[in-house]
Amino acid sequence: MNLLDLIPAGLKYVSGTSGGEWAGPCPWCAGTDRFRVWPDHPSGATGGRFLCRGCGRQGDGIQFLRDMDGLSYPEACKRMGTTPKATGTTRTLKPASWEPKAATLPVEAWVARAGQFVNRCAAALAAGGPGLEYARSRGLTAKTCAALRIGWNPSDLYEDRAAWGLPEEINLKTGKPRRVWLSAGLVIPTLRGGQVVAIKIRRSAWTPEDQFPKYAAVSGGGKLPMVLAPDKGKPCVVVESELDAILAAQEARDAVSCAALGTAKGKPDATAHTLFMAAPVVLVALDFDEAGAGGWPWWREHYASAKRWPPSSGKDVGDLMTKPGMVREWILAGLPQADATGLSWLPGAPDIDHPDFDCWWAAFDLRDLAQHHGLRVVIAGGRLRLVYPANPHPDLVSYADNLFADALPFLEQHMGELPTQEAQHG
Repeated sequence: MNLLDLIPAGLKYVSGTSGGEWAGPCPWCAGTDRFRVWPDHPSGATGGRFLCRGCGRQGDGIQFLRDMDGLSYPEACKRMGTTPKATGTTRTLKPASWEPKAATLPVEAWVARAGQFVNRCAAALAAGGPGLEYARSRGLTAKTCAALRIGWNPSDLYEDRAAWGLPEEINLKTGKPRRVWLSAGLVIPTLRGGQVVAIKIRRSAWTPEDQFPKYAAVSGGGKLPMVLAPDKGKPCVVVESELDAILAAQEARDAVSCAALGTAKGKPDATAHTLFMAAPVVLVALDFDEAGAGGWPWWREHYASAKRWPPSSGKDVGDLMTKPGMVREWILAGLPQADATGLSWLPGAPDIDHPDFDCWWAAFDLRDLAQHHGLRVVIAGGRLRLVYPANPHPDLVSYADNLFADALPFLEQHMGELPTQEAQHG
């Protein structure tokens, strides 16, 4: 018996990867195409392997039965026709304990030197030219850049480690002292108490073939998440990159706190942990890829208020910036709301000979569809928009778009009733 025997019909063969890969709807999160099954996985896992790239569920056939049917480990093994590995008294395994740690901050000399470098780069960006143009191309406003001291370094610099308060290191390949590399590109500082405690630079010369990373961290910087607009008791958004946290805060800092963990496997420090524990909801918006899905289970286990909330389209927050207001709407759609659809205000049905009759029924049908599939009608960027959940099925998009078009004349007459949440730039 393998996983294909356990899962309802609906999976389709998609490739020969790892002994054969099948795809289809997730039994848990109802995602339409992010669930993957490898019934003959080369690992030899019992029944094969499964993974949902949406909700993060994964495991072998035994784990599937335990998660789906609530079976114990021995019961799941019996169902799969295999002998339990454990003997004696059955124990419930608990996840390894985790305690948040205080942030690791740099030495004073590093903070002083970093402040000088950041201020110089911030002035270069504010003066205009390629730095400001690049920042705007990534969705950043001049006001945001000034507030967070984001800057532009026009050329690569290599400085003595001693000037940054760092001990000497020898490059074993060259036999020469290592230097502090300050790459050309967009300079993104992390601030604590108004001081620069870490720096990442989005390299302007990076290409996919580059042996060095797209984001270069300046040596000696602190090990801590970037936290923006912190306020205890406020909803939180968790992302991977600092640039994504900045964009989210730029658009919705009045509604949420934003934290960047650096990677899908990043963990909060004690300061961020305090915010997350007090938050009514923690929107876990790790990148919409396999690594992001794999990082989600940790958040589900450690924060009761955690909610998987990938971007509504694309891979990350930056992909939403092409449409004005969409970052804010995506965030607000994840928060507890009295009117999740934006259409609860709809009045009673008009008389059949009323000129609005057809438009009203289209709006009524759209509201039903929105309630069942997580859609929302809003005013964003000064226009009426239909907001979808993450990666909706093409059939849902087609049907909802048609209803929205039919209902639009009626909705435009009642724009005062719709949620108006414009982008909060700066």
